[in-house]
Amino acid sequence: MRISGIVDSFSSPAMMSGVGDAEVTDEERAMARAVSHELFCDISGHQGFPPTGPSDEPAIPPDVGSYRIFDYAMPATQPPYQALGDDYSLKLLNALHSEDLAGQCEHSMVVSVSATLPSKGDMLGAKPLSEDERIVVYLPGGAFIGGDTPGSKWMYIRMSMELGLRVFTPRYHVAPAFRYPRPVHDVCTAIAFLVACGFRPQNIVVVGASAGANIGLSALRLLAGSIDVAGCVVVEPCLDLTLSLDSWQRNQEVCVLPYVSPAHPGSISRMYLGPVDGMDAVELLGRPLLSPLFADVGGLPPMQIQVGMDDVLYDECVAFAKRIPTAEFITYPGINHYTMFRGRTQLGRFYGNLLNFVTRVTSKRVVDDNK
Repeated sequence: MRISGIVDSFSSPAMMSGVGDAEVTDEERAMARAVSHELFCDISGHQGFPPTGPSDEPAIPPDVGSYRIFDYAMPATQPPYQALGDDYSLKLLNALHSEDLAGQCEHSMVVSVSATLPSKGDMLGAKPLSEDERIVVYLPGGAFIGGDTPGSKWMYIRMSMELGLRVFTPRYHVAPAFRYPRPVHDVCTAIAFLVACGFRPQNIVVVGASAGANIGLSALRLLAGSIDVAGCVVVEPCLDLTLSLDSWQRNQEVCVLPYVSPAHPGSISRMYLGPVDGMDAVELLGRPLLSPLFADVGGLPPMQIQVGMDDVLYDECVAFAKRIPTAEFITYPGINHYTMFRGRTQLGRFYGNLLNFVTRVTSKRVVDDNK
């Protein structure tokens, strides 16, 4: 079933509890108009967005902000992967690395800037504006089939305004046209490219939402020891592609994400994983680079976790937070996977917590470097 529009379609009392028309922001309305023709309720029949998203990119008023989409190449200095004991992933990742060195992979990124930021040169360029410029690398969600969509540009600019920073968004490739681990490789390459451009790892904070958080955590594990960023914020992160914990069932009636068994070829998990050549699909989905819940958390940067208590992903977030005692774990009663980013009140909470974390971890790293 195709959904006709975001604002009107997700309007059941359970889904939209506490979110009235007065709470809807201008960027939400713009996003709804931009992506209503792309959103599906039954994703099992979805053939995926084009690799870099639909072509009808939004026109952002200049007094709101601006963005630029640019192509980039994997740095020649980016080393082959060491896939942390997973030979299956190692083979796939290093095949991508070899293809990229041969110029067979395409990469693109969005840089977004709020009009509220003071102009300091080429604001839409890929070079640091100053030696100590802090930036956010934002990884949007989209159930591994969405990624960067036209309406997302409004959110990137809102994030730039709230944080007072430029926001860089890798346009990672999406399923089903591109399967695991291509999105992870894309994000590793994007971060390595920004560092090669002159950004200091201690001035980079990675923010990932939902599927983007899953991809980002896997990328950070692969980069650990060579590129250690200042911090990571995961928002309603998808951490267990085996969908094994109770909140998937407990919160079904109040959350936007439908449960489809990971053993089913049409499930989100299987679309991301792709063909398994006779291997046990659910066993593969439980491997650490596909399900960060089961990964070694050593080497990960300082972390903030944000999730709504009505989200089907809530239990895996709780389990993940318990494994990282130093993580800042923020929960929102009555918020589900959709309403996390909906309404002025909730967005104020989200951005306020995000700003506090970004300021704290980047300031701390600067102080440490000056000791």
